[in-house]
Order: sequence, then structure tokens, then C-alpha cells
Amino acid sequence: MSETTYLVRHHTAYQYENPAQQSHNLACLIPRTFPGQTVREIRLEIHPKPNCRFNWLDVYGNAREFFELSVPHETLEVTLFARVNRTPPSAGACDLTWEQCVLPDGNAWDAAQSLGREFRFASPQLPLPDHAGFETDDLFTPGRPVLETLDAFMTRVHDSFKYDPEATTTFTPLNEVYEKKAGVCQDFAHAAIAELRRRGFAAGYVSGYLETLPAPGREKLRGADATHAWYSVRIPGYGWVHFDPTNNMRVGARHIITAWGRDYGDVAPLKGVLLGGGAHEITIEVDVWSWPEQVPEDMREIFAG
Repeated sequence: MSETTYLVRHHTAYQYENPAQQSHNLACLIPRTFPGQTVREIRLEIHPKPNCRFNWLDVYGNAREFFELSVPHETLEVTLFARVNRTPPSAGACDLTWEQCVLPDGNAWDAAQSLGREFRFASPQLPLPDHAGFETDDLFTPGRPVLETLDAFMTRVHDSFKYDPEATTTFTPLNEVYEKKAGVCQDFAHAAIAELRRRGFAAGYVSGYLETLPAPGREKLRGADATHAWYSVRIPGYGWVHFDPTNNMRVGARHIITAWGRDYGDVAPLKGVLLGGGAHEITIEVDVWSWPEQVPEDMREIFAG
């Protein structure tokens, strides 16, 4: 099975209108290690230098980093560098029907771990809808294989929603996303998760990156990539299967997984509170380079020493 190595750079810069006197911040930026993905090297730079910082793994196994600045600062810059090995996920056979995989009555859940069941219920940003936000009844026919059903469902999400970065914000509520039928990858994932949970599936939100390729004959532009999001569904006795509805594809070796949780709020890359600062501007640059052929010369020694 072929393995691909990537260098990920994720740079976030805040420029405050007035000096911020103090800030407490929580980062969820470091990619996960799990079967199919191995994080080889990590470097998380924070400027100005924090007065304190510490890290841990949350209940879902995501890497968290808390840091505090208690001196006046007009800017804050957080930069992640990560070298990650990725292999294509193996797709084994699954003979379960979709009815066997939904809660509370799906019998495939009889011996499944309890943590997976948590993803069946409402979460802070995703209340359980009392009706479908888009038409899917025709996909869930009696006895249909679960993977076939979920693949068709992903395509329906892709076809039902228009990709439009101007349609929503990070905090646009689900009912507005359903009404507009437009948004970005976060909205595609949230819309899918809510409908799957309504039908009894355990589904979670996944954050990460997707390698993008430049047009033929063009160089890859620095900072032109972006964070990405999709969803995963727990098939009891089989595992979590990841679906990218924005691109209508199963998640593969070009997807780099950072974290997973119940919704975006669980895995926001950076969040925090600050004293002072006034209005602020934020700049985000993301690069996903295939190692070593796409990596710029000045980045190849980033982990040296």
C-alpha cells in the first residue's frame, strides 16, 4: 500500500485595534495519529511567547494546546508545522443493512462501544431537527446495504447544497443552512450530520486538510490551501467511515485528519477570550505540500535542530 508524506503549514495571525492586555487561548491544530495516518514531526510556534502553555488529549483523542498571554500585545501569531504520513484507507466488505446500524433498535449495536452512541444525539451546534432539511427518504429503502446507502446519501448532500463562501459564517445556525441550501464544507458536514442523527446514525464532525493540486504547468501558490471539514459515520462492528460531501468522495490518502468531535465547536482550530484589543483582523494561510517534491527550499529544514 503506497504511502504519501505531507508537510502542513497552518498560520493564523491576529492584528488588534488596541493592545490586548491578556488572552487565554485553546488550539486544536495538531493532526492525529491513527491507523492510516502517522504524525512524524510537529512544531507549534506562538508569538509573542506565552506566559504558560500546556497540552493534553481530550476525551475524543484530539491534541489540545492551551496558552496564556498576560502582557499587552498588538498581534498574535500561531503557526503549525506538521510532517504527516498518509496511506489510503482499506475498504473491507460490510454486509450490514442500514437498519442494523441505527439507534436505538439496530442490532449491530448490541456489542458496540458506548462512546460511539454519543454521536447519535444532539450537540451544542446541532440540535436534532424534527423534520428533514432536504429530501432523502428515497435513499433509505428496506434492506439496502449500509455503505451503498451512505454513499448515495453523500451524493444527495453534494447535489442538494451549493458551495458558496458568501452564504454563511462560522456560526450560521443549521436551520438557515437548510433554508439557503448553500454554504461551505462546514455547512455541508453539519447538514449531513444532523439528518443522519435524525435517522438514528452516530455521526461526527471531522476537521483537517485536503491536498490541492495546481493547474497543469502552474506552481503551487503558497498560502492558497485551506482547512477542510467532512463527517464520519459509525458502523458498529466495522468502524468509522469518512465522507467528504463537498467533493462527493470517500475520504482518502489526500485528506489529512486533524480532529473529530460532535460538531465544529468541538474542534475549532483556535478559540479563546481576551481582555481589551477592540476590533481585530485575522489572516489565515494554509499550505499542504507533498514531501519533498512540492516543499519550498526554505521549508525543508523546518525541523532541523
